[in-house]
Amino acid sequence: MKNMKKLKKQFAWLVLAAGILPLIALACSTGAYPTVTPLPTATATSTTSPPNTDGSLLPSVSEIVAKVKPSVVSIAIQARKEQCDRFFGCRTVEQDSAGTGVIFDSEGLIVTNNHVVEGAYRITVFLVDERTFEAELVGRDPYSDLAVIKIPKGNYASAEFAGPDTLSVGDWVIAIGNALALEGGPTVTLGIVGALNRVIDTESSTLFDMIQTDAAINPGNSGGPLINLEGRVVGINTAKTQGGEGIGFAVSTFTVTPVVESILEHGRVIVAWLGVGVRGDVTPIIASQQGLSVSRGVLIARVDRGSPAEQAGMLAGDVIVAFDGVEVDTTKQLQRAIRGYDIGHETEVTIVRGKDAKTLSVILEEQPRGL
Repeated sequence: MKNMKKLKKQFAWLVLAAGILPLIALACSTGAYPTVTPLPTATATSTTSPPNTDGSLLPSVSEIVAKVKPSVVSIAIQARKEQCDRFFGCRTVEQDSAGTGVIFDSEGLIVTNNHVVEGAYRITVFLVDERTFEAELVGRDPYSDLAVIKIPKGNYASAEFAGPDTLSVGDWVIAIGNALALEGGPTVTLGIVGALNRVIDTESSTLFDMIQTDAAINPGNSGGPLINLEGRVVGINTAKTQGGEGIGFAVSTFTVTPVVESILEHGRVIVAWLGVGVRGDVTPIIASQQGLSVSRGVLIARVDRGSPAEQAGMLAGDVIVAFDGVEVDTTKQLQRAIRGYDIGHETEVTIVRGKDAKTLSVILEEQPRGL
């Protein structure tokens, strides 16, 4: 027990010594941020709730937090990673880091970020009631920056995922996580959804389908839940901007749910792949700016080399307007359509190139996931 307390104090010192974050920084950088000592007596401070348009009050934030907080865990990582520089070359170094997770199954399954557990040879989980467990990695996915770990089978408090289409811009959301190694248990912050379906570049990957929020997300929050006012998880907190912009990002349950399900079934994520990077949804304004002949659809920014899309003849600048005979107006509609088919399925994709519409035959393949 003394050694465990010493370990927690060492993690707390590490976060105070952390350096400058990159432009879009993962909310828990490997080797930089510690775990928080969970204290069961800590509770969120109750404040006056802002009114709805009908004059009623929002539900008490403290009650929502009390409902979800027992499912939020602190994660401490010990890892060996390769570090390279021009003076010493490449060598393996020991790194301690930390983050947050949320129990989504009462038997002890936890979802967190891939960058929290990547390279770990020891994963220690702290519950808010001060119980401590060694955890096992079930599977991880660098492409979505998600991972599933498990603690010994038991009967734990667990959180529920909200449906992927239940969130709107302007909705109130709450972030819970072990931010900055502050004493007193998980930190709670409140904000609104500023945007949906963001695409962001981090120092290690490009992340899609991100929720943008002004609920403060700080180092140590990585892997923790972003919840709605019903106490359901709408996203997994992942990244923040550098400086004082007050913008954070979370992976939506539109991505979290299928990734977790695939990890539990296969140990990794297996999904069908078209092989295009998109610039966004085509609107009349975008069509005017880009000189497009159509005002709806999904604009292709990149075609991956060797992908089904390249083999079918798709090009950057094409606009996808239908998938297997069904009209496509948004990126999310295209993602849903692709998810609905098995690997190896042959389908037709209708694109507009210049002023001409073309229907191309595509055979979907398994998406490479960066493992």
